[in-house]
Amino acid sequence: MAEDMEPEFYLRWKHCETPGVKTLCNLRTLLNQLQKNHRDDVHMYTSGHLNPNKLYRPPETILYHWPNANRPRESKVFGPERLSDKVKKMKDALAHFTINTAVGPSDAELFRYLNPPSQASHASQEDVSPKAGLREVGSPARPKREELRLPDMKVLKYKEVRSSRECVMSPPGRDEFQYVSSHLAAITKADSYRKFLSFQKQVLAKQDLLMRDFTGSQAARCHEKKLEQELQKICVCDPEEFNRLQVFGEVFEDICKSSLVFGDILKEIKEEYELYMLLLLKNHPTEQYKSLLTQVQSLQKGKVKTADVERAREELRVLVTAIRAAVDHNDRLRNELEQERVLLEAARNRAESPEKKVVKEENLTLIEKVEKKRCEVLHKWDEIQALERLIKTSFVHTGILQITESKIKSLETETIKLETANKILMKKIQFIVNFVKQIMGRNKLREEEQQ
Repeated sequence: MAEDMEPEFYLRWKHCETPGVKTLCNLRTLLNQLQKNHRDDVHMYTSGHLNPNKLYRPPETILYHWPNANRPRESKVFGPERLSDKVKKMKDALAHFTINTAVGPSDAELFRYLNPPSQASHASQEDVSPKAGLREVGSPARPKREELRLPDMKVLKYKEVRSSRECVMSPPGRDEFQYVSSHLAAITKADSYRKFLSFQKQVLAKQDLLMRDFTGSQAARCHEKKLEQELQKICVCDPEEFNRLQVFGEVFEDICKSSLVFGDILKEIKEEYELYMLLLLKNHPTEQYKSLLTQVQSLQKGKVKTADVERAREELRVLVTAIRAAVDHNDRLRNELEQERVLLEAARNRAESPEKKVVKEENLTLIEKVEKKRCEVLHKWDEIQALERLIKTSFVHTGILQITESKIKSLETETIKLETANKILMKKIQFIVNFVKQIMGRNKLREEEQQ
């Protein structure tokens, strides 16, 4: 029915339909079929067992609070013919718009493409192969189609720059163009991928931003290498050398110039820091230097000098060595005494048994017993005298040893304090001397005035 009621604008394209060749000129039929398929899909989806209309719904009491609530719906008020007329009008408008706005070839070119002319053969009938004869009899010749060739793209020639700031701040020069073939014109996927990578590398040049910008790894390596080379040229033996600070400042300046995003912020931080250091070095009060100079002069006239400290240190070292040797000797003698006591007890135990002693004592008279006891007492007395002499000559009293050890500890503590004070004073003297030399060098005084 729809095919019989075709509008006039469709009849102009009737010549496009060649017998045996399917074309897309009849867009109305195509859109009708598309709508029908879509409607069938929607109906199939909504008619399943999960459709909410088929689920169980408990009865609800519907309350109407307005007078026209029970009015019939719009579909019942207006007839179905009016709705179908609207749909038909919309379909015709869509087809009319699609056909009139489509960009296509002219009628002559389209007719020439669908009906190609037969090629005149200049060869004789004898040269024609039997396969060619069969092809002519069986089916018409296949139309010859030309492949589309994608044109080359005209792009700007890439100019190598060192950083994003240089790319933006540098004055624009004359644009240079180059022709690059598209990756879609490649034969295989591998060739297409290679051309795509080459386009990114030569035209877009994304890798340069990652390598040479503020966050690039190559930029960080370059700054690190430059800093290392410059620091190796500086002599660190002179404490008055301020070239290290200058080298760090130059490298930091390069970092500020290399980034467009962070360059201005880093440059402001650098300028504020340099201004702070300049004010800190120039605005020191002279009274502080005068007080330090007075302290140095008083230290030269003080009671404690470096030679006295060294001499006291040597004496303390000798005393400590002697006391340690005496303590070791005392411990050795104490061990020997303990060993002798153990041997004496063992000898007494190995002496005559009580029975022999009783027999001998029974055989001896009273005078002999007294003489024997007297000899034993004298022997013990001699041993006691020998031990006393040994203690007086070799041993040291425990109290004296403790007093000596406490004295040594106090001397060590005092020596450490003197050494610490001496180091602090030496550092202050060296700092003041260096600063005075620097001030004299700035004032350009003669050598006689400096002395």
